[in-house]
Amino acid sequence: MAKQISAASSAQSRWTWDSVPDLPQTHYLDNRIYTDEALFETEMARIFKRQWKFVCHESELEQAGDYRTVNVVDSPVFVVKGEDGAIRAFLNICPHRGARLLREARGNLRGHRLSCFYHHWTFSTAGECVTIPLPQGYKHEVVRPGSIGLRAVSVGLRHGLVFVKVDDSESGQSLDDFLGVALDEIAEPIKDLEVFHYHRVEVRANWKLFVETNCEGYHELLHFLNRTTALSQPEYMKRKWLLNPNGHHTFQPAKIAYGKLRLGDRSEGTLAGMAPNMHIVVDLFPDCMINARSTVVRMDSLVPVSPGLTILECRGLAPKGDSADQRRSRVRQHNQVWGPLGRNLPEDIWAIETQWANMASGGLPYSIIAREDDNRATDDAPLRSFYAQWQRLMGVAPFNIDMAQASSMANSPEIAI
Repeated sequence: MAKQISAASSAQSRWTWDSVPDLPQTHYLDNRIYTDEALFETEMARIFKRQWKFVCHESELEQAGDYRTVNVVDSPVFVVKGEDGAIRAFLNICPHRGARLLREARGNLRGHRLSCFYHHWTFSTAGECVTIPLPQGYKHEVVRPGSIGLRAVSVGLRHGLVFVKVDDSESGQSLDDFLGVALDEIAEPIKDLEVFHYHRVEVRANWKLFVETNCEGYHELLHFLNRTTALSQPEYMKRKWLLNPNGHHTFQPAKIAYGKLRLGDRSEGTLAGMAPNMHIVVDLFPDCMINARSTVVRMDSLVPVSPGLTILECRGLAPKGDSADQRRSRVRQHNQVWGPLGRNLPEDIWAIETQWANMASGGLPYSIIAREDDNRATDDAPLRSFYAQWQRLMGVAPFNIDMAQASSMANSPEIAI
């Protein structure tokens, strides 16, 4: 078990391995936030089940009857396109005896009907029960087709992104209120896209560590590609982070010097609203990143499994109207940076897996998020904003998890509420 965190001494003048950093409480983290089992369970209940969660792209549900299954914490969910063109979400549970209805990650419901393998009760894409075998055995009116159905889950779409919210037991934000202006600067580049690439990766680290790699520019020093094509440019270092309400962030557009690594010039086929060689990033709380590199888009989302195990889902997206040549070009440009064999993703995973292993050992009690540079590229302000939102939802101080309902971070003047 990790050692107890003690309060900082007012006389403290430097940080030692066993002392609290002499920093504002917004500027360091209690590393037990990454390893504590009870805290992880609270995150699943208060963040992932109660907040809007990105689950797939609309293009993955192209035809009536197309579906995708997902697990939102311990809740099995499927999203499906109905005969009327509407996208709906339901618990992936038969209301008869609780069997799991759909067991594949994706597919199409033949005849737009979903049949439970166990007792063959059948449901429409609108969630209504349409057939019960041997109905004469049921004497009660409540057990009749039309009187019973699947349990609906809140679902919403914005710019082709499909979100669900599993726990509606308490009044919560609408999807519009949750997102606010977070997608405004990337709305043009991500319109009318389709998924052309999808893969999953098991990451032996806490989910928040991967989120952190996507909402701070300081770690770009890790990547040879980013050091060479981005950080080496004086103008790039002036690029700013916009801190939006609810823990969302936007990394403002900047131009990337792909030619420095002989990666070609991305002036052909630029996405709507983007200039040649432009780059823009949007992070959606808690776990979704949209990363547009001029001609192609990558989306990351996470499925936390345990404090030290996370499933990373990666999608590559491109315009629906591509010719075969255009698509080949975009796939090549996607794979230069991303994908299982791209330059950046393996480096990110390697870095955060070493972090988590050392944090789990108890060797380092704190992490430092103290860079301040007017929200420019390598500022830690997005990390502080993320953890301010985390604290609001968790009721726990990220700088000391023994301090419940602490308010100093949530009230920090630098955090946009």
